[in-house]
Amino acid sequence: MMAGLFMTLLVCGILCLVCALFLTRQAWRADIEPFNRRSRLFQIALHPERFATSDRLGLIGWLNGVGFVLILCALGVVAYDIAMTVNGNR
Repeated sequence: MMAGLFMTLLVCGILCLVCALFLTRQAWRADIEPFNRRSRLFQIALHPERFATSDRLGLIGWLNGVGFVLILCALGVVAYDIAMTVNGNR
């Protein structure tokens, strides 16, 4: 049960982050160097306003926020499972 919940939260979080990155790349500003392998993905996720035009910033920010929260929830499931195992409640 816990493994399924963990995997669901993790996959949904990763999909949200990948969708946000895709939308950021679609709305890339013309005055910024084009996206390439040297682009810092973490900086793009944290500060999309530096890289994307303003028309999609709301959706990009929402997807990034939901993705980060889902991944944190997945880590919370792991922490809960570890705590239950250590306490012997399983």
